Amino acid sequence: MKTKLFYLFIAVFLISISGNAKPTASSAFNVISLIGPGSPGADWATDTDLSTTDGNVYTAVDMQFTAGQIKFRANHCWDTACTISGINTHGWGPALSTDTGWPSDTNASPAANGPNIQCPGGVWNVTFTLSTNSWSFTPGTPNAVIKISGTGVSASPVIMTTANGKQYSSKKVTLVPGNVVFDINGTLYGPAVPAGSFPTGIADTVGNLIPVTTTGIDYDVTFDYLTGAYTFAIATFPKIAIVGAGTTGGWPTGAVGEIDPVAMATTDGITYTLAGVPLTTGPIKFRQDNSWNNNWGGDLWPSGPTTGNNIPATVGNYDATFNRTTGAYSFSLNTIAIVGEAVGGWPTGAVGEIDAHQLSTVDGTNYTLANLVVTTAVSGGGAKFRLNNAWGVNWGGDLWPAGPATGNNLPTVAGTYNVAVNISTRAYSFTSSLAVKSFNASSFSAYPNPTQNSWNITAGNEKITSVQVFDILGKSVYAKTTSSNDVSVNASSLSKGTYFAKVATANGSSTVKLIKN
Repeated sequence: MKTKLFYLFIAVFLISISGNAKPTASSAFNVISLIGPGSPGADWATDTDLSTTDGNVYTAVDMQFTAGQIKFRANHCWDTACTISGINTHGWGPALSTDTGWPSDTNASPAANGPNIQCPGGVWNVTFTLSTNSWSFTPGTPNAVIKISGTGVSASPVIMTTANGKQYSSKKVTLVPGNVVFDINGTLYGPAVPAGSFPTGIADTVGNLIPVTTTGIDYDVTFDYLTGAYTFAIATFPKIAIVGAGTTGGWPTGAVGEIDPVAMATTDGITYTLAGVPLTTGPIKFRQDNSWNNNWGGDLWPSGPTTGNNIPATVGNYDATFNRTTGAYSFSLNTIAIVGEAVGGWPTGAVGEIDAHQLSTVDGTNYTLANLVVTTAVSGGGAKFRLNNAWGVNWGGDLWPAGPATGNNLPTVAGTYNVAVNISTRAYSFTSSLAVKSFNASSFSAYPNPTQNSWNITAGNEKITSVQVFDILGKSVYAKTTSSNDVSVNASSLSKGTYFAKVATANGSSTVKLIKN
């Protein structure tokens, strides 16, 4: 097969070269070339010359294009020195920005920085006529159609793509145990010796198969049409990271080789996730591969569709999800629960199991739970905190009743406690709730009550140390620490309904009923 491929490719190559021969320096004819990202040169700096025998009609046969913008230009330039009969050509593209210039068009007065031709890619025959300033593209000899097929391909066949008629590739091809073969224009090719031919080899024999033993893994596949060399490499996906003033990494500085630190994880290159990401109040965005070439933002928090704007993040620790195809994003506050022998038992591992003792938060950083009944740890039992009802992130500690986080179980002591834990530092504390006495509710007041905007809570001669507001379901919706006789509680973000405020002083605590209109 290698020999057949070689001669076929050389034949096509020679035809192409003959159609693209550059006039010699002694030629009296103007040089007409194609340039642009969609041209064979693949950029705005590399010309691909057309051939001519009369200085008027210029042609190329079987020229390979990629999808992108192109232009014709004269004599390898388009500044004021590029003139034909004293007229500056500026490079030929469509006359109107609403036109694509494809597959044919005319422009007698090309303008500086004028529209480009929108090329769809493929193999094309090219004709440019200088006397009429017109051009046309007609289909050339098609590239070989190469497919990956066989029982080892979960979605057989997979059609490979090419930008030059030589190098073919396919991304994220899922392989399962079975056999794989390359189908080239309807003929099946594989290695001369199948044993050891995966993940690399040479496909040069008709009929042989490549044995595959992998299970459900995605591969990026490449195939060289000239040599028959192929490679199956475990698929790599674009990197997506969260950047911005609201992240720990901040906005990228633009330094060469800079790596965005808050990177997300993916298994398919489409859905990206990141658990427990700490955010501050500030703008953020998603961006791809440490570059601004592809980035996504939004106008809504905590979820919404993508726009070009920055996402207005709010302080807290969140689970983030981003869809690279649709641009949709969402951020959900982490949940923290305390589990273990000392607090009712360890989780069973059942699918969808929800831990019983969930802590509450209003800022996504500080979590609390009141009046938790705890037993003394026996034989290494104790308790632990865990994130989002799963063992992916969990911690305990070596000290009681407070301390820094470690991987060990908490050495609990029997009692009834108010629990506090910081998700960022993992520091925890257990305070005996039975030791906190209540004071007379008549010693403080809340006004206006009902309210539409805020409540003012006073405690007479007492200094209020903290206020925590709960909804009727017992969920903490507001918390504030202070050292003042008067505290303002902002209710503007709360829904209409009934709430309860737990007000604490150095001498005790009590609860007051609040109403939001």
